[in-house]
Amino acid sequence: MARPALHAITTPKTWSLLVAPARIEIVEAMRIAAPCSIAEIAEILDRPADTLYRHVDKLLRAGILVQSGVRRRGRRFEQVFDLVADDFRFAFRDGSGRAANKAFEECANSFLKSTMRAVRDSARAGQLVAKDDERNLAIVYELGRLAPAAFREVRALVTRIKELMDEGKRSPEGRLYLSLSVLTPVTRKRGASRRTAARGEDAKSAKRGNAKVSAKTPSRTSEQPSARTSPQSTASASRDGRAARSTRTKRAR
Repeated sequence: MARPALHAITTPKTWSLLVAPARIEIVEAMRIAAPCSIAEIAEILDRPADTLYRHVDKLLRAGILVQSGVRRRGRRFEQVFDLVADDFRFAFRDGSGRAANKAFEECANSFLKSTMRAVRDSARAGQLVAKDDERNLAIVYELGRLAPAAFREVRALVTRIKELMDEGKRSPEGRLYLSLSVLTPVTRKRGASRRTAARGEDAKSAKRGNAKVSAKTPSRTSEQPSARTSPQSTASASRDGRAARSTRTKRAR
């Protein structure tokens, strides 16, 4: 039975589960070889098979993988797994909320880790070549401004890279490559700090304004003697009151 072309992930939690470094590598390997066994996945990834079982179990429970049968391999029987679709896309109900942004951050971090590991292992094996026609590595880093139309054009080029890589999954020829393309807006922390500080100053100014209004319009209770007035203050007020009454009496005489 043919797999659907696309499966939409609707929650950031499930997306974060999918894109964890080991699990996204399992899914990518299965996009090449599925339906397949864990032993075949381990061979593609060059990882011990016993380290993959718990990740496969999580992907099964998340509905990303399915068990498609059992087959004999030598003297043993092994389970065979398949993907629920050829590819996966996030389709969050709230694509700009805090949970979604956290999932995007985790996604980029996971992909960067996998890419760094691939570069590191190839470099240590002396497999990276940057000599003219023999070049087998491309690293591009650019910082620039893009108008909306230019952004859409660059995004289309990134999509085209993915299409070429997907075609390579169906080809038995050629060397295995890993490609990562990231296109993201840049937010400077220093600018964010200035905006936060400005909001803080506005809040302080508003508080000072409220305090001035309160000082100009004292409450009725402030005109009455306080219940906390000290005995000494009370006695002094009584003497002043008696002196004032005595002066009025003398004037009356």
